[in-house]
Amino acid sequence: MDYRVEEINSNLWLQDESNDVAGIHAIYGMRGTGKTTVAKSLYNSNFRRFEASSFLENIKGSSEQSNGLVQVQKQLLSDILSGVSEGITKVEDAISSKRILLVLDDVDHMDQLLDVVLGMKDRCYPASKIIITTSNVGLLRADRYQVIKVHGIRTFTEGESLELFSWHAFGKDRPTETFMEISKKFVDHCGGLPLALKTVGSSLSGQSMDLWKSQLQKLEAFPSDEIMNKLRISYDSLQDDHDRNLFLHVACFFVGMDNDVIVKILDGCGFQTIIAIQNLLDRCLIRIDRCNKVQMNHMIRDMGRGIVRLESRQPGQRSRLWNPKDSYKVLTEQSGTKNVEGLILDMRMHPGYSVLSRSDYKPPLETNAFARMKRLMLLQLSHVQLQGNYQLESISVGIFTQ
Repeated sequence: MDYRVEEINSNLWLQDESNDVAGIHAIYGMRGTGKTTVAKSLYNSNFRRFEASSFLENIKGSSEQSNGLVQVQKQLLSDILSGVSEGITKVEDAISSKRILLVLDDVDHMDQLLDVVLGMKDRCYPASKIIITTSNVGLLRADRYQVIKVHGIRTFTEGESLELFSWHAFGKDRPTETFMEISKKFVDHCGGLPLALKTVGSSLSGQSMDLWKSQLQKLEAFPSDEIMNKLRISYDSLQDDHDRNLFLHVACFFVGMDNDVIVKILDGCGFQTIIAIQNLLDRCLIRIDRCNKVQMNHMIRDMGRGIVRLESRQPGQRSRLWNPKDSYKVLTEQSGTKNVEGLILDMRMHPGYSVLSRSDYKPPLETNAFARMKRLMLLQLSHVQLQGNYQLESISVGIFTQ
């Protein structure tokens, strides 16, 4: 993390004792990218420059507990006054009379934090500094909080990822030659997320090659609960089921597609897509690249797909089907239900496609397989043979192609 810390330290904002407090320095990025680690390093290397300091960790988690904000306030008072006093006035008095370094980690709602916990940013002593970390970029656009410096934390490069993974898996900066190839596969699976690289690397330390191979297969089918639960916080923080449902559609069907095409399709399905896409961008759940394609870190994508898998052990009972084996099974067995909202099947991606393509007899799928999918709104079929009645009155499907 040294490079990322130096990027922030190099602007001398923390060291400048002459600056009035004009606002807040925000560090943002998707969950698992190391924002807290960077903030801790900044705090540890700079707090001695100040008369008092406080690092308040996991503000979001604390605020969700009973009297959580009161406890945060008490911790702040204890840190800057060397003893707990009563009331927010004491906080105001202390901050207005001392040069303070304050780090607020994992801020989710700025109103809740600054208005309720602090309530007096504009009264801070000149040259005090406030740093926040957040996965909610939307709150940084509020002019009233004068966020004057913003620093995004990106995911790790391939080289950085391999090095971090290696330290946790082997205790050194590179894998052994025997494990190099499979290490790169794990690194690719982790998508540049320090959280995933550390978690997966530590779990493999000292294990045999056979276990590594088995673990890789397991992770590809069943991502780590520890990692997924951390990433899911941003999904759960979306403001309503409308945005959560749209996120699941994107994770299952639309990663890599043109944003304008996605808007057209999902608007046709009754979504308010433009605002929902912006909300996903604000939560660092997606990004739009230079070619206007919607991209998603594949650990985030796997988190979304994992949420859908948890709906049922039976694929036909789930809301979305994207895996070729699951889709083919549901259609051949006609086991789809009214829960299914979207389905993709590209037979070229089916593991048995090469065998089926050489077969003299390939029974086509029956259109009756869709009859029970009364909520089906998204359907993408490629290299699929269908036979039967195409005038099913029980469903109305929007067919899209990629």
